[in-house]
Amino acid sequence: MIELSLELRLIAACVRPLADERRLDAIRDAASVRFDAEQVVTLAHRHRVEGFVKQGLAAAGVELPASAARRLATSAAAARLKTLRSAGEEVRVGQAFAAAGIDAIFIKGATLGMRVHGTTALKTSWDVDVLVSRDQQEAAGAVLRDLGYRLWILGGIEDPVKVRRFLAAHKEAEWRHEGRETVAELHTELADNTAAIPTIGLGSPRETVDLTSGGSLATLATAPLFAYLCYHGSSHLWARLKWLADVAALLRDENIARLHDEAVALGAGRTPGVAILLAHELLGLDAPAPLLYSLRGDRVIRRLRRYSIAAIIAEQDERGRLARPFRELLAYARAQAWLVPGTAHRRSSIQRFLMRPYLPHHLAVPRWAVPGVILGGLPIRLLMRPLRLHRES
Repeated sequence: MIELSLELRLIAACVRPLADERRLDAIRDAASVRFDAEQVVTLAHRHRVEGFVKQGLAAAGVELPASAARRLATSAAAARLKTLRSAGEEVRVGQAFAAAGIDAIFIKGATLGMRVHGTTALKTSWDVDVLVSRDQQEAAGAVLRDLGYRLWILGGIEDPVKVRRFLAAHKEAEWRHEGRETVAELHTELADNTAAIPTIGLGSPRETVDLTSGGSLATLATAPLFAYLCYHGSSHLWARLKWLADVAALLRDENIARLHDEAVALGAGRTPGVAILLAHELLGLDAPAPLLYSLRGDRVIRRLRRYSIAAIIAEQDERGRLARPFRELLAYARAQAWLVPGTAHRRSSIQRFLMRPYLPHHLAVPRWAVPGVILGGLPIRLLMRPLRLHRES
């Protein structure tokens, strides 16, 4: 049994699938004990689920004190406005890509919200996530520039050599539109690790989603979408409940055991098992007993589940960073190699750690020299981090 705070229990009840007939009873049950309403609002923002919490509490007839209610209403309205703005941008970017002959699939964001929840009004989304081929990355970037976006790398790096090295080492790049206050993430791969979900991409089965803003966009079909969401969420140890809410809603009317096996076959490894366990335990997902028994028998899945719980309950500082203890950061780094069984995934995790430029000055050296820069400075950074955390506290 997972021991959550009273406030997090209430939030977990609110982010159950909207079609779950037990959702309102779960909310009322969680709200029947004395809880800190201000903390509920804080955690709703921390997990980016303000819309679900506001709607769930209202539907269940649970009233917050006036101050907390105002905070939640303000936060939920801001999140909804941001999501609606993002939905409009997804349509605008999708139409521009189509006009330029660029094949694209939209993942997460408002498209995912409509796909799994049936509405864009509740899910918090601040960016446009779109997948294109690496061959069309430059053309897609040109389209984004024409739309008013600017490539944003590590605080605004614009040196052509550093930009080229960054794009070669990363699966995604962030583009910002200052006037519209929107962000587009241009993906060329769906996973940082080359051994994970290798067959999911532009060639995968697709579905079309109609957004309320008037456009239709392509996204992944159920099986590859589930595999991607599981790997993405597990790679972040499910630190935001909004990711788990998407998975639970997607699985609501599906054959869970079949989808689990299909996602594993697509290269998602242990991550579908972690997602199903967490969705069952936190969000009340009905999963087949034999599957749950099998998943709980996997020692590594149990460990990843434990690490995920630690990330879910971790506090957040004023800058939005998770305030994890140093040992939990080490656990996070170790977990990346366990998401998918096999030496290929583990080897790719190590290679990514050694070859990916994490800091701006790494981009100033050739890629072959990056491991030396990282390993040379790693001991100093490891020794200095506890001191920095102590000073910040």
